[in-house]
Amino acid sequence: MKKVHLLTFSCAMLLIAALTLISTQSSTHPNAPDWGYTGAPSENTCGKSTCHNNTPNTGNGSVSITFNSQFYIPGNTYLVTVSTDEAGMGRFGFETNCLDASNVKQGTAALINTTNTSLNTTTLNRWYVGHKSAGTTKTWTYNWTAPATNAGDLTFYVASLCANNNNNSTGDHCYTTTAVFQPQLSAVNSVANARNNFELIQNPVSDKITVNYNNSHNGSTIIRLLDMSGREVSVLLNEEQNPGAHASTFLISTNSGLYLLDYSNGNNHEVKKVIVL
Repeated sequence: MKKVHLLTFSCAMLLIAALTLISTQSSTHPNAPDWGYTGAPSENTCGKSTCHNNTPNTGNGSVSITFNSQFYIPGNTYLVTVSTDEAGMGRFGFETNCLDASNVKQGTAALINTTNTSLNTTTLNRWYVGHKSAGTTKTWTYNWTAPATNAGDLTFYVASLCANNNNNSTGDHCYTTTAVFQPQLSAVNSVANARNNFELIQNPVSDKITVNYNNSHNGSTIIRLLDMSGREVSVLLNEEQNPGAHASTFLISTNSGLYLLDYSNGNNHEVKKVIVL
């Protein structure tokens, strides 16, 4: 009879220990993220029902990702900074990656501080940088080296978790955002010279710009007016379009001078100089 009671007691203790472990691991993965949950295409987030069970971006916090340069030059290395915060939360974590227009990983990541960041290069054939020990740290940095050749506009995906540290998933909030890192105009021009998918119908122009362009990808098409330093003056077009030939006319209202007309569709990225009278 004592053996039965002892066996029952042992099973109960094992069950309690298992439940405690599950509960403890629910308040942000303490040693590294569950890789592959940045919210990028084909990825979920840590707000999934089997984890923290929270719809992303429904709390009062936020997450951001920034670079120490407005544009990238192929082969150069840049500082990437991720920050997240929410009032009343006591534990924070994140993970991020970088994909091109075809959702293929681009560039390489390298850790700066190995005590609070970790690196994964095996999951989903993508690279990920995330927290190493979820705690009170709210800002993390790492180095990213751009691909050796111009890969067009690159999107960095990031998901963060702000947890209340109550040893379960209730009350935790997930946040996601993206940031597009574009190639420097000199790199873009080298590609533009090899293609002719984007044509100005008239140059100089006065109050309107007419262009013909040939999309090679199904998806986002963006045409922007930039000043000669690469700063955005206005977004003339930003919409989902089908492949093939297109023609568009845009009304403009800007000072006279020399500008850049920037076109991107998938990995195609071309720039034309335009004179505004």
